Amino acid sequence: MATSSSCSSLKQNFLVFLIVIIRSTINSPVNGCFTSIFSFGDSLTDTGNLLELSISESTKPPHSAFLPYGCTFFHRPTGRFCDGRLVIDFLAEALGFSFLPPFYGSKSGKWEKFQKGANFAVASATALNSSFLAEQGIHSVSTNISLGVEVNSFKHLLPSLCSSSSNCKELLRKSLIVMGEVGGNDYNHAFKQGKNIENIRRLVPLVVDIISLSIKVRTDGCCLCFKLGKMTSL
Repeated sequence: MATSSSCSSLKQNFLVFLIVIIRSTINSPVNGCFTSIFSFGDSLTDTGNLLELSISESTKPPHSAFLPYGCTFFHRPTGRFCDGRLVIDFLAEALGFSFLPPFYGSKSGKWEKFQKGANFAVASATALNSSFLAEQGIHSVSTNISLGVEVNSFKHLLPSLCSSSSNCKELLRKSLIVMGEVGGNDYNHAFKQGKNIENIRRLVPLVVDIISLSIKVRTDGCCLCFKLGKMTSL
C-alpha cells in the first residue's frame, strides 16, 4: 500500500500532467476539431447528475447539494463534489465550451441544450451493473446507475441530436468522449459492506472488462474518441 506522501506526490504529478495537456490543447489545431463533449464516470466527473436524480426521484439530496460544496467558484452548491470546478470543467473551458450540463433530470424532448455536449457521470456510480453487484451482496445507497446505464442514456439521447445515421456519424466524429474515473465505487461499496479481499479481488477483471467494453463502443460503425481519467487510491 502506498504511503500518504507517495499518494500525494502521485496526485500532484497527475495534476501537473493534466495542466500541461490542457494548455497544449488550447494552442493545438485539434481544438477546432471538436464540436461537442460527452462525459461519463462517477463523482470526479459528475457536474450535478446525482443531485438532479435526487430531485426528480424525491430522494434524500447528496452532500453536494449543500455548502461548502461549490463555495469557491460558483458560490453555491451545483451538485459537484468539490468546492469549485472539476477536471471536466477545466477541459471544457480549455476547448472553448460551456460547462457540460447534467443529463439526468432533464425532461424528455427538452434536449436542445445538449447539442454541444452532455454529462452522464453520476456520483457513486459503479462500473458493474447494480443488479449483478446486488447478487454479490454489494449495494449502493446513493444510486443504481452504472457505466452501462450511462452509455445507454447517451445512445438514447443521440437520435435527438442528429436527424439521420450519417448526421450521427458526423456528430460522433467531431465529439470528444471523456471517460472519467469509474470502477472505484465497485470496490468501495464492497469494502464498506464487509467483503473480504478475496471477494473484491474477483471483481477486478470484471470491472476491467466492462470499462474496456465501454471504451470500444461503436455507434452505427463509428468509433468514439475516449480520454481516460485516473483511478483513485482506495
